[in-house]
Amino acid sequence: MSRLIKVESASECPSSLTLKVGDVLLLAATGARVRSGSDVIAISGPFVPGVVGDDGRVYSPETAPNAVIILAHRSGRAAIDVITGDPWHAARTTSLVVTVEP
Repeated sequence: MSRLIKVESASECPSSLTLKVGDVLLLAATGARVRSGSDVIAISGPFVPGVVGDDGRVYSPETAPNAVIILAHRSGRAAIDVITGDPWHAARTTSLVVTVEP
Protein backbone atom coordinates (compact mmCIF):
# COMPACT_ATOMS: atom_id res chain seq x y z
CA MET A 1 0.00 0.00 0.00
CA SER A 2 1.28 3.48 -0.87
CA ARG A 3 2.11 5.96 1.87
CA LEU A 4 1.57 9.67 2.40
CA ILE A 5 4.78 10.94 4.00
CA LYS A 6 4.73 14.43 5.53
CA VAL A 7 7.94 16.42 5.92
CA GLU A 8 7.46 19.57 7.99
CA SER A 9 11.05 20.81 7.67
CA ALA A 10 13.22 19.90 4.69
CA SER A 11 16.29 21.35 6.41
CA GLU A 12 15.87 18.90 9.31
CA CYS A 13 15.12 15.94 7.03
CA PRO A 14 17.89 13.44 6.21
CA SER A 15 19.56 14.42 2.94
CA SER A 16 18.73 10.98 1.52
CA LEU A 17 15.24 9.46 1.53
CA THR A 18 14.05 6.03 0.38
CA LEU A 19 10.51 5.75 -0.94
CA LYS A 20 8.51 3.02 -2.66
CA VAL A 21 6.76 3.34 -6.02
CA GLY A 22 3.39 5.00 -5.40
CA ASP A 23 4.46 6.88 -2.26
CA VAL A 24 3.60 10.57 -2.00
CA LEU A 25 5.92 12.97 -0.21
CA LEU A 26 4.19 16.11 1.13
CA LEU A 27 6.78 18.81 1.79
CA ALA A 28 6.24 22.05 3.67
CA ALA A 29 7.90 24.20 1.00
CA THR A 30 7.40 27.15 -1.28
CA GLY A 31 8.74 25.25 -4.29
CA ALA A 32 10.91 22.42 -5.57
CA ARG A 33 12.82 21.49 -8.69
CA VAL A 34 14.23 18.22 -10.01
CA ARG A 35 17.97 18.32 -10.71
CA SER A 36 18.09 14.74 -12.00
CA GLY A 37 15.72 11.80 -12.17
CA SER A 38 12.66 13.45 -13.68
CA ASP A 39 11.65 10.01 -14.95
CA VAL A 40 11.63 8.68 -11.34
CA ILE A 41 9.54 11.31 -9.53
CA ALA A 42 6.97 13.94 -10.42
CA ILE A 43 6.56 17.25 -8.62
CA SER A 44 3.19 18.97 -8.23
CA GLY A 45 2.75 22.42 -6.81
CA PRO A 46 3.57 24.61 -5.13
CA PHE A 47 0.17 24.90 -3.47
CA VAL A 48 -1.47 27.50 -1.26
CA PRO A 49 -3.77 26.34 1.56
CA GLY A 50 -7.51 26.13 1.01
CA VAL A 51 -10.60 25.21 3.01
CA VAL A 52 -14.14 24.25 2.02
CA GLY A 53 -16.75 26.70 3.29
CA ASP A 54 -20.28 25.90 4.42
CA ASP A 55 -21.46 26.97 0.97
CA GLY A 56 -19.30 24.33 -0.77
CA ARG A 57 -16.86 26.87 -2.19
CA VAL A 58 -13.11 26.63 -1.67
CA TYR A 59 -11.46 29.60 0.03
CA SER A 60 -7.75 30.42 0.05
CA PRO A 61 -5.90 33.25 1.74
CA GLU A 62 -3.60 35.47 -0.27
CA THR A 63 -0.34 34.04 0.97
CA ALA A 64 2.86 32.43 -0.21
CA PRO A 65 2.65 28.79 -1.26
CA ASN A 66 3.40 26.34 1.54
CA ALA A 67 3.25 22.81 0.12
CA VAL A 68 4.77 20.70 -2.64
CA ILE A 69 3.89 17.11 -3.51
CA ILE A 70 6.38 14.61 -4.88
CA LEU A 71 5.07 11.37 -6.38
CA ALA A 72 7.41 8.38 -6.65
CA HIS A 73 6.30 6.75 -9.89
CA ARG A 74 9.19 4.44 -10.90
CA SER A 75 12.31 2.84 -9.41
CA GLY A 76 15.53 4.83 -9.50
CA ARG A 77 17.23 7.87 -7.97
CA ALA A 78 16.38 11.55 -8.18
CA ALA A 79 18.04 14.68 -6.86
CA ILE A 80 15.77 17.57 -5.90
CA ASP A 81 16.11 21.05 -4.48
CA VAL A 82 13.43 22.02 -1.96
CA ILE A 83 12.83 25.76 -1.58
CA THR A 84 11.59 27.05 1.77
CA GLY A 85 11.23 30.39 3.51
CA ASP A 86 9.89 33.62 2.08
CA PRO A 87 10.02 33.12 -1.70
CA TRP A 88 10.41 36.87 -2.34
CA HIS A 89 13.07 37.83 0.21
CA ALA A 90 14.67 34.95 2.12
CA ALA A 91 14.37 31.72 0.17
CA ARG A 92 16.52 28.79 1.29
CA THR A 93 17.34 25.69 -0.73
CA THR A 94 17.86 22.20 0.67
CA SER A 95 19.11 19.39 -1.57
CA LEU A 96 17.67 15.90 -1.17
CA VAL A 97 18.41 12.60 -2.89
CA VAL A 98 15.36 10.39 -3.28
CA THR A 99 15.77 6.68 -3.96
CA VAL A 100 12.61 4.95 -5.16
CA GLU A 101 12.36 1.20 -4.68
CA PRO A 102 9.82 -1.14 -6.28
